[in-house]
Amino acid sequence: MDPHSEHEQKVVPLGGKEIPVGMESHADWMSHPIQSEAPVKEDYGEEYNETEKLREELGNVKKVVTSICQPVQTIYTLQYILDSDDQTSDKKAVEKQILDQQTKRDQIIIELKRLIPLFEKHVEYISYKEGIEEVIKQSYKKFSSKEENFEFGSLCKKITSTIFKDQKTLLDKMKAIKKAKATAPQ
Repeated sequence: MDPHSEHEQKVVPLGGKEIPVGMESHADWMSHPIQSEAPVKEDYGEEYNETEKLREELGNVKKVVTSICQPVQTIYTLQYILDSDDQTSDKKAVEKQILDQQTKRDQIIIELKRLIPLFEKHVEYISYKEGIEEVIKQSYKKFSSKEENFEFGSLCKKITSTIFKDQKTLLDKMKAIKKAKATAPQ
């Protein structure tokens, strides 16, 4: 508490003895049964399920594409340190860090390659396949300038931004399916 505050000073009791106003019905929360089962998910049909799955898969692609930027950026930075004639850095430690980041990058690339068949199934998203292939190609490149490294980040950002827009479109489609099912006569 700030004794110099112009706001009302009220001591808050500790120990769980006092129940906030409006929460009286939850005062004995320990005696309520544990909810062991998740609520049953309503089925909105095959089209809805396929749209939901595609939206989720696009979200996974977006996460993986986003995650490749950090190791590629770090490799560039460490390579710059290694290439400079700075004698203050421990070259062996920097080389080890580069190898660690290359391993991270390679693991992410393996994951990206696993995601490519998704776009072969959905031809409307074939541009993502091409974009991911370009990300993979560029991630192996040794950048010679900050601009080249920035262009790589921009490529990843462009892909993730487009995925975000497509996810919104898919979500709107899912909402329309739900609404149509809710208003359809039973």
